[in-house]
Order: sequence, then structure tokens, then C-alpha cells
Amino acid sequence: MLKKKTAVLFVEPDGTSTKRMQVPTFVVTHWKKVLCSFITLTAITVLSVVYVVKQRTSEKYIKVYDQKINKLKAENRLLELDEFNNQLTTEEIKKSFNSIDSAIDRINQKMKKRGLKEIKMNPNMGGPVEKGEDDLAELSVFYKKQLEDLESKLDGLPLGRPHHGRVTSPYGYRRNPFTNRGREMHSGVDLKGRTGDPVKATATGKVTFAGWKGAYGYVVMVKHKNGYETRYAHLTRTRVKKGQAVEAGDIVGLLGSTGRSTGPHLHYEVLLHNRKLNPSKYFSL
Repeated sequence: MLKKKTAVLFVEPDGTSTKRMQVPTFVVTHWKKVLCSFITLTAITVLSVVYVVKQRTSEKYIKVYDQKINKLKAENRLLELDEFNNQLTTEEIKKSFNSIDSAIDRINQKMKKRGLKEIKMNPNMGGPVEKGEDDLAELSVFYKKQLEDLESKLDGLPLGRPHHGRVTSPYGYRRNPFTNRGREMHSGVDLKGRTGDPVKATATGKVTFAGWKGAYGYVVMVKHKNGYETRYAHLTRTRVKKGQAVEAGDIVGLLGSTGRSTGPHLHYEVLLHNRKLNPSKYFSL
């Protein structure tokens, strides 16, 4: 079909021939169809190129938008997580401060048993505090730990009075109460009272001795934490047994005048690592 050729002569406006060209006869005969086919093919090619370019551009933009959307979703999740953590932190702060209140209540109960003043918050303190929740959480944990340490120390520290009577003979050197002559070392304090008055332990501990012991008469000895020991002497009777655990404020015996005694009173001693101390220094916090 394309083997047959037709000569095509190109003529200038003045009638002179400039160029001659051989083209397939089919093209000359059906030039309209060929032209339409060429135009159609060109249009299809252009449209295909436009489609491909548009498709690639769309994919690029879709990818960019997807990245932005994913980033926004991630930021939104972080905001939700932060909000959740803030709520959790707030709840933890509330629980921590409630624990602090509970610790103070427990400490005050123990102070009350010993006849000591309760811990109170100062009503004249206050003012704006520019702290975030993280600071408050850290502060509440700090105070909770401090109170727990204080409570633990209070349990084993012989604080307060074992009896409410006045001191009739302090710790230190004194005249012999029987001969009223010479000097002797008084290793505790004497608290005046009536026979049968309750005598209370001043700290949590374990009874190491309860019974008669020479000049002490009937005496109760209690071991506490951190090397402390307390002794309650001249009792008319003991109310605890060896090996028994006692809490601060528990009655360990009844006041009397047994042993080397001039009358009804409590002889009270405080020892630290077997060294006798002045009990009066432990009568208040």
C-alpha cells in the first residue's frame, strides 16, 4: 500500500518549482483520513502525557497531604496523651496529699498518746506559688517521704512522759534520799504519783524484762529501734511479759514504791546503746 509513490511538486508563488518529493500514493489519495488519524494520535498522546503527569502530581500531593494528616493525627494523640497524663498527675497529687494528711493524722495520734502537742499547719502561711503540676507532684512525694521518715523515727524514739506526775528528782547527781548525806548519781527521773496509776510506754518496742530486779523493784525494760531502751521502775505490778510487743501509750505497769524507794513514784530511765541519758530531754519533741 505504501510502495506506490506519487511525485509532489512544491511551487513558489511566481510559478517556479523549488522542490520535488516522492510520497506514498495512499497518503495523497487519503490525506484527510491520514491527517485526522495523525491529529487523533497526537491528541491521544498529549492527553496520555497530561494524564500521566496529573496522576503523578496527584500522587505526590496525596502523599504530602497524607504525611501532613498523619503528623496532625500524631500531634493530636500526643495532646490527648498529655491531657491524660495531666489528669493522672492531678489524681496522683491528690492521692499523695491525702496520704500526707493521713500520715499527719497518724503522727498526731501517736503524739497524743505520749501527751505531746499535735503537729499543726501554720494558718498564717500562704501566698501565690508559681509551680507546675510536676513541681507539686515532686513536692508532695518529698513531704510524704519526710513524714514517713518522721513517723518511723517517732515509733522507736522514746518521746513524751510515761506518767503525768511532776518531776521530784531530776537526772544527775543528788543527795542520798535515805541518809540525806553524800552524793549519788541518779540515772533517771522520778515522777510523783499515786500507787496504782498507769505507767505508759513512750515508744514502740519489745519487752526484754518484766519482773523484780533488785533496787528497781518491779521494773519493765523495753528495747526500741535505733539502740534505744526505756526502763519503768518501782512499779507495784507489771502489766506486760518478756517478749511482748508494745506500742507507744500502752500501759506497761502500775506505779508503786517497790525496791529502793522512799514513796510512791515512777523511776524512768532512757538509754541509748546502753548509755543512760537525761529522760527530761525526751519529754517534748
